[in-house]
Amino acid sequence: MMTTDDEERRMRETVRRHARDRAFTETEDVISALLSDPGVQTARERVEAAEKELGVELRARL
Repeated sequence: MMTTDDEERRMRETVRRHARDRAFTETEDVISALLSDPGVQTARERVEAAEKELGVELRARL
C-alpha cells in the first residue's frame, strides 16, 4: 500500500509531467503559428536564396 509520502511524490511527478507536456504543446503551437506567417515565410525565402547564392560563390572559389 502507498504511503502518504509516496502518494505526494507521485502526484508531484504527475503534475510536473503534465506541465512539461503542456509547455511543449504550447511551444509547438507558437512555432507553427510563427512559421505560417507570410512575413516570416518571405524572410525565410530570402535567407535561403542568399545562402544558395553564397554557396555558389564559395564553390567557385574552392
